Amino acid sequence: MRALLTGNEAVARGAYEAGVKLASGYPGAPSTEVMESISSYKEVYSEWSTNEKVALEVAIGASFAGYRSFAVMKTVGLNVASDALMFAAGSQINGGLVIVVSDDVGRSSGDDYNDCRFYGQNAAVPILEPSDSQEAKDFMKLAFEISEEFSTPVILRLTSVTCKTKSLVEVDESYVYQQVENHKYDFSFQRTMITTMMTGIKNPTSPKLAKYYNNFTGTMRKLEDESNQLDINKLELDSKEIGVITAGVAYSYVKEALPEASVLKLGMINPLPRKLIKEIASYVKTLYVIEEGQNVLERNIKNIGVNVIGEELFPRFPEMIRLTPDIIEEKIIPGITKNKPREDVPFRLPMNCAGCSHLFVYHVLKKHKIKASIDITCGIIGAFPHVDAFRNAKCMGSAIGVAHGYNVLTKNPEQYVAVIGDGGFWNTGISGLINLVYNSGNSTVIIMDNSCVAMTGGQCCPSSGFGINYKPENNIEISDICKAVGIKDVAVIDPYNVDELEDVILKAVKSEGNSVVVVKKECITAFKPKRTGKCQVKQDSCSKCKLCLKIGCLAIERKVNAEGDEVKINGDICMGCKLCTNVCKRGAIEYVQE
Repeated sequence: MRALLTGNEAVARGAYEAGVKLASGYPGAPSTEVMESISSYKEVYSEWSTNEKVALEVAIGASFAGYRSFAVMKTVGLNVASDALMFAAGSQINGGLVIVVSDDVGRSSGDDYNDCRFYGQNAAVPILEPSDSQEAKDFMKLAFEISEEFSTPVILRLTSVTCKTKSLVEVDESYVYQQVENHKYDFSFQRTMITTMMTGIKNPTSPKLAKYYNNFTGTMRKLEDESNQLDINKLELDSKEIGVITAGVAYSYVKEALPEASVLKLGMINPLPRKLIKEIASYVKTLYVIEEGQNVLERNIKNIGVNVIGEELFPRFPEMIRLTPDIIEEKIIPGITKNKPREDVPFRLPMNCAGCSHLFVYHVLKKHKIKASIDITCGIIGAFPHVDAFRNAKCMGSAIGVAHGYNVLTKNPEQYVAVIGDGGFWNTGISGLINLVYNSGNSTVIIMDNSCVAMTGGQCCPSSGFGINYKPENNIEISDICKAVGIKDVAVIDPYNVDELEDVILKAVKSEGNSVVVVKKECITAFKPKRTGKCQVKQDSCSKCKLCLKIGCLAIERKVNAEGDEVKINGDICMGCKLCTNVCKRGAIEYVQE
């Protein structure tokens, strides 16, 4: 049967057909759907781990036990998991171990600058990159086989397009799940130990040492040689004028834009098939490298002595954030008309959902000119200029450590406040909180507890009250953890009680020592609470000061008509949270019960 699947769904199906027994991960667009899909297969144990490092360590443990396992994360998540990856690389592998990583190419986030292929090279592990959903399924199965044959972790690289795009996939409806086990090694140690033996012992293959020794450098050299014969590295020789080396979804763009070109399509991008690269280089007059993300392939191909054209023709950010067939045509085909984007489309910055609890914190911070740091949450929208609530925005889990570093050295009476989401708190922020106590800090932390990892689609975290392996008796309250690690001043507040929220935050900021305010309100989008009323503008009373627009609420709209500007509230999306009634100084906004 042929089914229309996203790349994420196809990866999950490939893992299932490969007999995988464990899947772990941490939510992160665009790869979240991989875990959501694999969890539907009841034969596979699945979990959202507390962060990416833990997720990979869980998968490593399952692999050592002899079972095929994989961990899934987005690129910035591999930053967190890199320590676990580096020490798993080069060590003995029992059950196949695969790390599914999505590079968020072309998205408006810091992920544009991250490229998991650098990690694969640094760790010296194989990297496979599919170009569509069928290959995503096939490559996932192949990744487990390579992992076990060559005793190495394998990275399966996805990008935004391959994750989310649907294409036809062959699915065997009659397939019956068969768990695959591989029990080869009783020991699996980090390659530091292996290197010590390789350099310090004259006969590392002696029976006493064989159980520890793993010739990981030799296996990678063998894999590099065999990569020239792998079916997933395809050499398509046609025109002798133009040749292209490419991988992933960029291959589809190349075939659309340059149908006559000779192409080397790389399914394995580390190690590279040197013989195939030199073969196409000697066949064509001009050789290009077209790849998504950083110029990783280009650098590595030049390092083996092959001259190619890449980044000089396809410069990265800010000139270009993603590839398209049009861009390839414009750059390579002489005389083709360049497509220009429309200039009449208004630029729009992102906004929080109407009724989002973050809006209330923005309001209090701005009203009292409180400096604050934010990390990767829905609250990062407050760092954009149209909201202007934060002075500092960094990576997930960072806000607490950043605020502490600022406060511990400055003598200003104005504290830097840390604002962090519940997902970020559990991911790595909890370490920053413990650090506050351990080092006798003096900081206020506002934790946005919306009962899920909202920014990635509402997945569970330890305080959510739901999840794949959830049991009510194991639910963890954030406030309890804060008290347990030594925070004495802990308050829990519903943000819709805006006056009380304001009082609690001001009290916490002015207090001596560390304090935590847990702002507890379920995510509007994930939980869809029932609305009891909505707000509307009384136009006769409105002075058109537009102060309400600065809230950053999606429901408050500026309309231009014959009489001039007018502010209205979209009743279809207003949640009736009443924040705007608190902000309006003229009482021009009223709440209407439904």
